[in-house]
Amino acid sequence: MRRPAGYFEVAGVDLAAELTRLSRLDALGGPAGALASHPPELTVRRPARRPRRRLGFAVPAENRISVTAYPGIGRGDVLETLLHELVHIAVGPAAEGRRWHGREFTAALRAAMAEAYDLTGVTAPSSYHGAYARAIDGHRQTEAA
Repeated sequence: MRRPAGYFEVAGVDLAAELTRLSRLDALGGPAGALASHPPELTVRRPARRPRRRLGFAVPAENRISVTAYPGIGRGDVLETLLHELVHIAVGPAAEGRRWHGREFTAALRAAMAEAYDLTGVTAPSSYHGAYARAIDGHRQTEAA
């Protein structure tokens, strides 16, 4: 499905281009992996205000993800959400334990964040969004200085 110009532009990030780049990460299967060969379909939701729960979602069985672009979303938030959802596609649900945010997911997200954004040592107290977004924004400010 063709999207209008600017559809994938969120917080100064071209999500379509970033999805293509991230899909090739070694942590997610590498350039010859399934994710790079068949990137998921991406949709961008644009609600009138920040959602209370989900900033994005993934449907691995349908190879699609959605990112929520609420008013005022920051670059770190959108990048963290995109990569978080891509990890869901790459890893899928766990067979046991925490179905969506178990050990395999957490390890893959940590490796993908290190590879994509040079983030290591980030303490994420939960699998929900925020810790990596702050680290992405902080890392970018450090690079600019």
